[in-house]
Amino acid sequence: MTVPSLTSLSIENLRGSVTPFTLSFEKGKKLIIIYGENGTGKSTVSDAFDLLGNGEVGSLDTRGLGVTRRYWPSIGKKAADVKVTLETTGGSCSVSLGKSDVVVSNEALRPQVAVLRRNQILRLIEAKPADRYKEIGRFIDVAGVEASEGTLRKLILDKQNEYNTASTRVSENRATIEGFWREASSPGASATAWAEQEVQRDQTQIDLCKAVVDQLMALWDKVVSHPQKVIDLDSQLKNAEAARNAAQQELAALEGTMASDYLEVLDILKAAQAHFRSHPNPSVCPLCESSENADSLVAEVTRRIESQGQHNKLESAKQAVAGKARAVELAQQRLEDARATAATDAAAFQEYCTSGEVPADILVPAFPMVADTAQWSSWIVSHQDKRDQWARTAEACVADKKFVGALRTSLKILEENEQRAKELEVLVPRLTQVLELIERERKRFTDAILSAISIRVGELYEAIHPGEGLNKIVLALEEGKRASLEIAADFGGNPDSPPQAYFSDSHLDTLGLCVFLALAERDAPENKLLVLDDVLGSVDEPHVERIIEMIYDAISKFRHCIVTTHYGPWRHKYRWGWLKNGQCQFVELSRWSLHKGMSHSRSIPEAERLRAMLGDAAPDHQAICAKAGVILEAILDFLTQLYECSVPRKASGTYTLGELLPAIDGKLRKNLRVEHRHEDSTGAVTYNPRALEPHLVELARIAQVRNVMGCHFNALSFDLLDSDALAFGAEVLALADALIDHEVGWPRNGKSGSYWATAGETRRLHPLKKPS
Repeated sequence: MTVPSLTSLSIENLRGSVTPFTLSFEKGKKLIIIYGENGTGKSTVSDAFDLLGNGEVGSLDTRGLGVTRRYWPSIGKKAADVKVTLETTGGSCSVSLGKSDVVVSNEALRPQVAVLRRNQILRLIEAKPADRYKEIGRFIDVAGVEASEGTLRKLILDKQNEYNTASTRVSENRATIEGFWREASSPGASATAWAEQEVQRDQTQIDLCKAVVDQLMALWDKVVSHPQKVIDLDSQLKNAEAARNAAQQELAALEGTMASDYLEVLDILKAAQAHFRSHPNPSVCPLCESSENADSLVAEVTRRIESQGQHNKLESAKQAVAGKARAVELAQQRLEDARATAATDAAAFQEYCTSGEVPADILVPAFPMVADTAQWSSWIVSHQDKRDQWARTAEACVADKKFVGALRTSLKILEENEQRAKELEVLVPRLTQVLELIERERKRFTDAILSAISIRVGELYEAIHPGEGLNKIVLALEEGKRASLEIAADFGGNPDSPPQAYFSDSHLDTLGLCVFLALAERDAPENKLLVLDDVLGSVDEPHVERIIEMIYDAISKFRHCIVTTHYGPWRHKYRWGWLKNGQCQFVELSRWSLHKGMSHSRSIPEAERLRAMLGDAAPDHQAICAKAGVILEAILDFLTQLYECSVPRKASGTYTLGELLPAIDGKLRKNLRVEHRHEDSTGAVTYNPRALEPHLVELARIAQVRNVMGCHFNALSFDLLDSDALAFGAEVLALADALIDHEVGWPRNGKSGSYWATAGETRRLHPLKKPS
């Protein structure tokens, strides 16, 4: 998918943008150079891109301000006033500041931004290895693999511990079995062989013996419970009989004190009362059939019964006798039932003991038992020792069962632990081999990435420092440490020299720039905006020229590159077309003020300035001559140096038109031609030649116009026509248009045996060497 092109960047209330600031991007230009003196707002532009892509304002991070967020807004503004908007051909994306975070609109169009500042260069090179690793860590991110290694390493440790535990348990299990074996007087060839034989023994006899003695004890326990129970019930019967007899005597005594007619009358009255319960409303007396007093007859009978004083006592005595009689009957029945149950249990016990089910080696009591249950006690006491023996036999059976079970469990655990130990003995070395393989592959992967980065750093560094022998840069993880990055270089034949110890500040700066670019190239550069904020501070003139050329070559991989600089020669090289202008948009920042904020203007190449001056409705002839003369001197200086023409030697190194024009002698002048590249709609390429001699001849003829009108106040200029100044300016511009491609620069690249060319060979300058 094609990445949208940048259209404009708008900054509101961020640091130096105290008034809204908009930076427009020229179509087709992947590089924008933002030039300005210190304090014009270059870092604010870099911070805007940083905030847009990364949610940070990194230029403040190393200034001892602590949490810098409160300093992001412009003076007098609040965080809510800050806004940065990037317009692209695909739409717009903006960021603003919330209470504690960065708010992004249209996240899909939020750009990836990599920002490099000078302090970051120093941090990248001079930082501790662990901090340096953080800068490069994301490109060799093997955290998932390392986490897997950690998990595998822990698994190996766990399995090794399991193996040690299993081995220990095997020893413990064998010791336990040997203990059983020694208790059994060490029969057989070995403890294990004996144990395996023991657990195979038939357990039926033990179970049968246990069942027999359990049954004997159960039947015995039933029998021995009866004598005391019978004695107790017999005593209860005797007590009930005594109570009944006493009640009978009390009733007889009460009856003896009463008259016989009282009892007879009482019986008659009670019979009448019972009759009245069925016939509550009699009309006559049921005894004499008289109707007199029939209405009150029932009440009178009840009154007379109740008036008899001995009635209640007599009734109570009778009831007591009846209750005591029933108690005697119940006690008698219980005693008979107990004797019957005892006889049944005794018969069952005797039958089991004599049935033949009891093995001969188990002693049983002597039979028969006495018939009277109450006399069983002596028999029970005489045979109690057999009950005790049965209990010991049952306990022995249980112990035998437990012993065999424990022995069987010990053998099973021994077998399981031996099997587990064998499995782990095979598994742990294999896991260790897998871990070693993964570690080797991770290191190989990491080393390959670091090697590729190192090679690319060396290539970029060699482009800046050709022939200095310092391009053998090595990035490597420090031995024995996971996240510690070392940088080494070949210095004086020592391949492990730390550049911090031997490189100059300039060399360290360029090394940091190369490392940053090499890293940035690895992370989807086609989607990334590269921002280089004033990174050329300590670099000298020759190296800056090469850095500029290296940046031009490197940015082809990126979506866009923004370079801020206060390096003045860069501006002048751009104006003279000595840069690859086709890849470059040059913006000059004006002086900043608190009320006006940031402002900028487009830097115009010198040839374009001359073209504009010639097209002015009211041209300044003196200015045209001056500008054209300077441009002509630059062209002639370029040609005379390129072809090594003879010019007068001067200590100052400056030359006039009168010295430069004749240096391009007749033979060279006749052979100078420039071929212009043309590509039609079908892609076919042709070159159209243009000779430079006509321009040089004409300029030699009218060059004095420049000296008269463009350099000094001279009365002779009064006699010259304005058209002469315009003609001189137009001829110089025609020569510049013929020689220079104003999009890609001057033809400086030499082609062996043929010509000089611009980038992309849009201009071919012939010949390659001055004709002899």
